[in-house]
Amino acid sequence: MAQGAQRARVLVALAAGALATFASAPADAQNRSLAQVERDRRAESTRAERLRTEAAAAQQEVSTLDARLTAAERRRHEAESAAAASEQRLAALSHQIEANSVSQQRSRQAFENAVILAAFNNRRAELGAVRGTTFARAAAPSLAQAERYSASAVAGARALSEETDRERAILAEAQASIEIERRELSALLAQRRRAQTALINDATTAERRSRQLASQAQSLRDLAARVQPAAVRRGSGGPSVVPASWLAPASGRIVRGFGARSAGGPASQGVALQTLASAAVLAPAAGRVAYAGPFRSYGQVLILNLDGGYALVLTGLGTISARVGESVRAGQHIGEMPGADTPAPELYVEVRRNGQPVDPGRWLTAQGLAAQRNMRAG
Repeated sequence: MAQGAQRARVLVALAAGALATFASAPADAQNRSLAQVERDRRAESTRAERLRTEAAAAQQEVSTLDARLTAAERRRHEAESAAAASEQRLAALSHQIEANSVSQQRSRQAFENAVILAAFNNRRAELGAVRGTTFARAAAPSLAQAERYSASAVAGARALSEETDRERAILAEAQASIEIERRELSALLAQRRRAQTALINDATTAERRSRQLASQAQSLRDLAARVQPAAVRRGSGGPSVVPASWLAPASGRIVRGFGARSAGGPASQGVALQTLASAAVLAPAAGRVAYAGPFRSYGQVLILNLDGGYALVLTGLGTISARVGESVRAGQHIGEMPGADTPAPELYVEVRRNGQPVDPGRWLTAQGLAAQRNMRAG
């Protein structure tokens, strides 16, 4: 009887152990699944950041190539203008050579006629012949000088024509070189633009994948924890206050404070800031965009990982102008509030440090008072 009871206890213990193992298996599997999701999300965020960096580098190359192509086009225009001016000078020289040649021919003929007339009239003694001879002898030096001037002008014009021909040859060679450079730059620019477009598309795909992974979060708090680096989440303690140097993300008044409850729900871990329609939203400090886009019923959500182990969560935006993985500076425009003013838009502001919520009310109130003082002083 005792042996039967002992055997029953052993069987019960084995069954309980098997049941415990079975019960714990889904939890372990779930933990492994969440860990894998987190690794995948970090990998996709890193890939998106890398692709954005490469796209920015490609954009810089495109800008450089654009500048070089513009310079090549300018040189091409200058060469074409110089060639056109050379053609005009050559046409003027040709006209001048033709006119000088005609003048030279006429001067030579006049000089020759005067010499012939003087020689012929030497044989005659009439008064008219004497006058003709006297005129021919007086006009001979002037006609000779005109003939020499015409010959010199023709020679000078021909020298300028030869120089212009050499200039045209040099310009033609320069134009050919510039055209080759322009074609090469155009082809390279088209190639870099295609590469840039591909990088941006890949980065957009990586961001979409990151948002899909983030969508597996169960709450806004879970999302903020997921997109914050593990090293920051495990960071050391310290004063849980917002740095006084931070800028306010938007101008407005606090309509729901930290810790407030609505409709029996959990205590708010942030504050609601009522703003103007289409109000600009700025980055309070330098950091990096960890999440940007819609999330469940919160609408447009923006999460920034800021220096010092802080994470800033913003919801209620109308548009977001920052991208996942992008570095932002203090005061940078990162979004806008909705354009409708009925009801007045509200920006939810949540600050977390090392994974723990921080009351942003004092910081925002101080920033608002500072802004009012500046307005009165101005």
